[in-house]
Amino acid sequence: GDSVGAGGSDSAGGSGHATVFPAPLTTIAAALVGGFLGLAAVYGVAERLADTLAGVAAVVMIFAVTLAGPRVHAGARTEVGRTVAVVLQSVGFGGVLGALLILT
Repeated sequence: GDSVGAGGSDSAGGSGHATVFPAPLTTIAAALVGGFLGLAAVYGVAERLADTLAGVAAVVMIFAVTLAGPRVHAGARTEVGRTVAVVLQSVGFGGVLGALLILT
C-alpha cells in the first residue's frame, strides 16, 4: 500500500509528534489563569512603574515568558506540561488586555 498517509512519520515538522491541548476544561481554566496573570502583571507594572526603565523591562520580561509557551507546548508529553504551556501562552493575551485597559 501507500507508505505516506495519515499518521505516518512524514509530517510537516518531521518529528511525527502532534501537539495537543489538555482536556477541554483544563484548557479553559489554564487560559483563564494565564490571562488573568498577564492582565494583572501588565496593569500592575504600568500602575506602579509607569514611565520608568524598570517598567519597560518588566513588561518585556512578561512577554519573554509568554514566548516560551509554544516551545514548552511542543515538548510537552504530559497533561501537566500541556497545561503549563497553555498558561504561558495565555499570559500574552492577558497582557494585551491589561494594556488596553490602561489606554481606555
